[in-house]
Amino acid sequence: MAEFKLLSDKLSKDFVLDFVYNTLSLEGNVITKEEVSKVMSGEEVSEKSKQLITNSLNGLNFILNLLEEDVPLDENKLKDLHEVIMNGISLGGLYRNVDISIKGSNHTPPSYLKVYDRMKKYFDSLLDPTMDVWEKIAFSHLQLAKIHPFLDGNGRLARLVLNYELLLNGFKPVIIYKDKKNEYFDLLEEFKVNKNINPFIDFLKSQQ
Repeated sequence: MAEFKLLSDKLSKDFVLDFVYNTLSLEGNVITKEEVSKVMSGEEVSEKSKQLITNSLNGLNFILNLLEEDVPLDENKLKDLHEVIMNGISLGGLYRNVDISIKGSNHTPPSYLKVYDRMKKYFDSLLDPTMDVWEKIAFSHLQLAKIHPFLDGNGRLARLVLNYELLLNGFKPVIIYKDKKNEYFDLLEEFKVNKNINPFIDFLKSQQ
């Protein structure tokens, strides 16, 4: 297995290691930081861990490539990114065709029949020139998590989109650490249920 190569110097290897470990751990995947380090170095780990880690690494390179090539993250690119992070795990790039609920949340994502419309409105909102930059960055993450357009991988996808928007607007990328899981989920819930975006904006600013 070849050593992982970053497509840009916008991210350090230490950041990549911590980001991948934490973004996967937040969703209950049992991997170790050592496994992430081994995959980045081209060493072998279990097939399941290797697939999850490689997909997340490729997801980071995907958003870095968009930034380097000055290509906007539109709906088609978002589906492509989802396909990257779900490669070899489940079918990626297709919106869900069933209704779902999220364990532990007071918010129920929209019916699958409304997902296409909600996603169109999501991207229209991100193009609104009057939206404050921090509101836009926070919205890009929170609203995607709220719609939950895919059956799996929505959290990983939304955290990649968040860092894409941060880097696009000249800010430092962030890591949502697994020991902050409860605080993070509370911030998501505050937006999903109460439509209050400000606590998450404050959280992002505190990471800069």
